[in-house]
Amino acid sequence: MKKIIPTLACALMALGLTGCLDRTDSPDVSDYIITSPTGVGQTNSTIYQLKQDYAEYMAAESGGTDFVKVDTSLVIEGVVVANDAGGNLYQTLVIRDLGGGEAGGEKDQCIQIGVKNTWIAPYFPLGQRIKINLQGLYVGNYSQVPKIGTPYYTSAGNRKLGPMLLQSCRTNVELLGKPDPKAPELTPINLTTAEGISWLEKGSNQSHMTTPRLITVKGYIAEVLGSQLRIPLTGSNSGDPEPYREAVIDPATGKQKVDPATGQPVYNYYKLFAPEELYDDGYGVNRTLLAESEGQSGRAVQIALRTGTQNEISFMRIPLVESTYTGVLTKYGSDWQMQLRSKDDVRPVGNGNSK
Repeated sequence: MKKIIPTLACALMALGLTGCLDRTDSPDVSDYIITSPTGVGQTNSTIYQLKQDYAEYMAAESGGTDFVKVDTSLVIEGVVVANDAGGNLYQTLVIRDLGGGEAGGEKDQCIQIGVKNTWIAPYFPLGQRIKINLQGLYVGNYSQVPKIGTPYYTSAGNRKLGPMLLQSCRTNVELLGKPDPKAPELTPINLTTAEGISWLEKGSNQSHMTTPRLITVKGYIAEVLGSQLRIPLTGSNSGDPEPYREAVIDPATGKQKVDPATGQPVYNYYKLFAPEELYDDGYGVNRTLLAESEGQSGRAVQIALRTGTQNEISFMRIPLVESTYTGVLTKYGSDWQMQLRSKDDVRPVGNGNSK
């Protein structure tokens, strides 16, 4: 009996506590929502119109960094097509608005939005349509890329356009519906064709009205072609380490294969997208992507494939075969530049063709 009484008492207490709870109650999570719970106003502009109206600050054809504060209620919207889920786009979203036109057309526009937080992808997944009121924020460019954010001072005392504070999302950003993984905005512009290569070849296409944009190209990474695979790089990428290697195992014996001609063990060699030895002052590594189209071997457009440090792409092996690369195309100086969003943005073509 002594053992039953405490057990019964506990059961009665639990029943009493349960009776005090209203099953229809739901927790108040309003304090944990980072975007506007009430809305940011009616959409009254587009990314295309924004770039035209603020061309003075976004163009930066000379390479300067300019920006200006928006003092009126200016509301645009778009679908998130790139975020920091893969770690390669730091504190950055890219939204896209097709503008009612065709993909790749004049009104198909993207813009970067900087948000200062360790990881913003959970709040803004791919396919999420958002509305943003620019009042109180700044528009311009950072490294020649059209951007929305707020200024900050570098350690050298220079004022640049950086990410907005996370709390600004509460007053300036509104989520529209749920993420749509099949949103047409998530389909990249296909530049794997002859027409696509011709578009990339035209220097006049490098402008604030054509960047950033979500694209797919096809080709090879120059640093692993031919003899480049087996030797350290020279020139601008001087310092690339000796290639990594792994033993080739004979499935019949379970042992490493031996070259019958030389008697030497056989290895597969590979390089990584962003080894530590190559990190530059911007904490990134550039690899040379040679974009080609079918039937145009030897005619390639060079794109600097930029990968940041310490993310899932940094430690990926560079494919030795022809592959498609999907990512955010921008410009830097007079060069094309591209950043992958995640490991899934690299896919071998067919069974893989090596050079």
